[in-house]
Amino acid sequence: MSKKIVLSTGGTGGHIFPMIALYDYLISKNYDVSFVTDQRGEKYFTDDVKQKIKIFNINSPFSQKGLFKIISIFQLFASTVHSFFFLIKSKPKVIIGSGGYASFPILMAGYILNINILTYETNTILGRTNKFFYPLAKKLLLGFDILNKLQNKYQSKACHVGQLIRTSFNRNAIKIEKNNLFTILILGGSQAAEFFGEDFAKLLSELDNNFFKIKIFHQCKKDQIDKLKLAYGNSVNCELFDFKANIAQLMIEADIAITRSGSSAICEMVSLNLPFIAIPLPTSLDNHQYYNAKYFEEKGFCWLLEQKFFNIQKFQKMIIDIVANDREQLKIKLENMKTASKENVLIKFENEIKEYF
Repeated sequence: MSKKIVLSTGGTGGHIFPMIALYDYLISKNYDVSFVTDQRGEKYFTDDVKQKIKIFNINSPFSQKGLFKIISIFQLFASTVHSFFFLIKSKPKVIIGSGGYASFPILMAGYILNINILTYETNTILGRTNKFFYPLAKKLLLGFDILNKLQNKYQSKACHVGQLIRTSFNRNAIKIEKNNLFTILILGGSQAAEFFGEDFAKLLSELDNNFFKIKIFHQCKKDQIDKLKLAYGNSVNCELFDFKANIAQLMIEADIAITRSGSSAICEMVSLNLPFIAIPLPTSLDNHQYYNAKYFEEKGFCWLLEQKFFNIQKFQKMIIDIVANDREQLKIKLENMKTASKENVLIKFENEIKEYF
């Protein structure tokens, strides 16, 4: 019997990484899996996987205006036509879409061709693509346990399966030697937030010079590196990077993270028991990053700061308070994370798929 599946997702790291976890697992279970994303996502794949990827060169119609909006709508239409030919040729039994505008063409073509559609929502707020396809999908699979927060019309098909985490984020499989310095990991998400820029570097340098010695891993854009080097100075133990494949190692080495709150990154931190200070991207669609962080703040896993209320001096005092007093606040967050369920999401996910084969 054919076990063909198409995975479809947006091109940011937050969309791609959970689907890579699912792709690797399904391949290991002898499913025939293809991947559909947009041009941003290609860089996240290894060469052996790239041959099974369908790339759509499209842009979000929600972020465009005027002529560019018309062009992006045409790109969606053209990609939907291409999706028909792709699906007719590949004949999958199931299409799994995890949101993002790049999922729209393949899901629409799949629905018209009467292929089983499943949608997967990784955030605490349903994205626009998943909202649109909910009436057309067989199931809505949820990364966060938000069943009781969904509108009634979404609950009949919804099922909580948990967050898909890459297998490389297995704490027991990563061996590192922890250093004695208090270590801070700064993550700006796949767009490497400029907000975590020179002011942050100067603040942390001041902490290092005047209060306690620290080690810093700081994700930033390539064009920020030289400026940040100057802001940190020569005395701070700091590593700047724009992208690292071994980010799991850095998460394990760190004592705390300062981060945006895309679902993929913060769920990976939870899986590795890394407490974090979340500063959500204020322009995230439907403010979903705020609600992602709020979900984990209520569980006692993190601190939540809104960018619009951010004050650099108060933030510096917050870091000092966290590190002082034998790091008691940090220990509480860490213990809360350790008691969280570490269920096998991949098995639960496969169980939701099996009935269509």
